[in-house]
Amino acid sequence: MNNGKILELCINEGDLKQLANNISTASNLGAKRFELCSNLHLGGLTPSLSAIDCAVKSLTNSAELVVMVRPEAGNFIVSAECYELMEKQITMAANAGAHGVVFGTVKRGELDLDVTRSLVATAKHYGLMVTFHRAFDTLTNPLSALDKLISLGVDRVLTAGTPWQSGQSAVDGLNQINTYLAHSANQIEIVMGGGVTIENAEALWQLIKNHSAKAAVHVHSCVHNKNGAISAEAINKLLSKD
Repeated sequence: MNNGKILELCINEGDLKQLANNISTASNLGAKRFELCSNLHLGGLTPSLSAIDCAVKSLTNSAELVVMVRPEAGNFIVSAECYELMEKQITMAANAGAHGVVFGTVKRGELDLDVTRSLVATAKHYGLMVTFHRAFDTLTNPLSALDKLISLGVDRVLTAGTPWQSGQSAVDGLNQINTYLAHSANQIEIVMGGGVTIENAEALWQLIKNHSAKAAVHVHSCVHNKNGAISAEAINKLLSKD
């Protein structure tokens, strides 16, 4: 039971058997969405086709899979070569049965509008949902960017409400996330992620409740055991009634 909460889990592809078990376990417990990445130690890169295929086949309970589309580590500037790769990877994710893709493009501290528009168009051509990832937290004018993402038809934005790589969590960014929720007025789903724990997640759920918002909580470390397996106890605690 998820008690109406949208819990999104960030999953690293790793061992395919463990990947299948993790997604099956978590979706059975009520996790609504999975963001599949590779190389999480590099901030998350595009996973392999075999991992996407494995993840799609492991979903239960109407859970959804969104796939990271990020061919290279580093900043979020998208070169012409990187753009071509991203287009191909969106197509790959769609053909493998993913429900959505996750990407972000930035140019001199601003949203790279042209590249974002093109990538969104490709994703929508395949009927995929689009999440703009935490590149959002590098932008100098996030409210203006939020309006542009809404106008482009982006479905979600992942944010901690704090500067990227600042070491601050989504709970530290509570006031800024509150501003995003009020500003976007449910025209786009705000996915709150970054340093979320079982202990501090309640503040995020409460914020969603206060706004009656179309919003989700995004977690990784707090739902994995040391060996990389999903902790059923952790997911049950995150999804328990308030």
